[in-house]
Amino acid sequence: MGPDEELGLARAELAALAGQTCIGRVATGPIAADVTRSAYVRLSADQLASGRNWGQLRAAIAQLDLHCENYRIEVFRPGPKVNVHATQFQKLIADLISGRPNLDEPRTQFALVITQEMWRFGVIVSRSARRWDIEGNRPYHCSHGLTSRVARALVNLVAAPGDTLLDPCCGSGTVVAEALRDSIHAWGVDINPALVRQAAANLRFLKLPANVMVGDARRIRGNFDAAVIDFPYGHSTPVESSLYADVLTNLRTQVDRIALVCGRDQSRLLRQLGLTIRQQALITKGQLTRHIYSVSTKRGQERRR
Repeated sequence: MGPDEELGLARAELAALAGQTCIGRVATGPIAADVTRSAYVRLSADQLASGRNWGQLRAAIAQLDLHCENYRIEVFRPGPKVNVHATQFQKLIADLISGRPNLDEPRTQFALVITQEMWRFGVIVSRSARRWDIEGNRPYHCSHGLTSRVARALVNLVAAPGDTLLDPCCGSGTVVAEALRDSIHAWGVDINPALVRQAAANLRFLKLPANVMVGDARRIRGNFDAAVIDFPYGHSTPVESSLYADVLTNLRTQVDRIALVCGRDQSRLLRQLGLTIRQQALITKGQLTRHIYSVSTKRGQERRR
């Protein structure tokens, strides 16, 4: 589920995509979820057997009396790492399945997930397509901009394919690119004309619509399902004290759900503005700590009723 410093965001993304709470780096629920859009959730599997150790798991698999042709077994050890030899257990499980494996073109892919608390075995039904991985494939970058992976996760917190999404502080266009690549109708706005030109160039390079324009987030007008806002942090250049409140006050009547990235804790302000915090997380990079929130507006809550 990604590096430790981004684990909070990974868990928030899992809750948004699958409605599941993650314990450690593994979540269990009543049904397998579609995680193809995920930035951090690696796979989803239909669990067939489990045990607190190899002996218990082996007995549970044996009781299944499995028969399968053209299969492959993959081993996952989400940290803290468990010191086991993956190939050894792939062979031991294969001995419990009647039928021939096919490592190159399997029709069925099994997962053995080993943690310190539990051994799990199941059929993989969905895995991340990793479509967010475009870091090196664009002409412009912002020094403190979001990575494509973080941007994809933020989009997943509040939007799904077919939704409309606004990024009112779009910078070099990373969030807009990730949303457009996921069949979300996305537009970007930035008050800085130079950044808008860079965002347009990045989008055209990726063969995506250059849906970006110059504008002030405090005065935007429109109707959107979601917004992702990576606010200025005020570390290198001053930020007006009222900026966050002004932007959110403007957008809360035009957007249902908002993912926010802030340079410091803004939970008090969000509540004062009548926004409901659904998820929150911290991610760190060097000396920079980002506070991430997924919130719903009053408009969004009324539409859900």
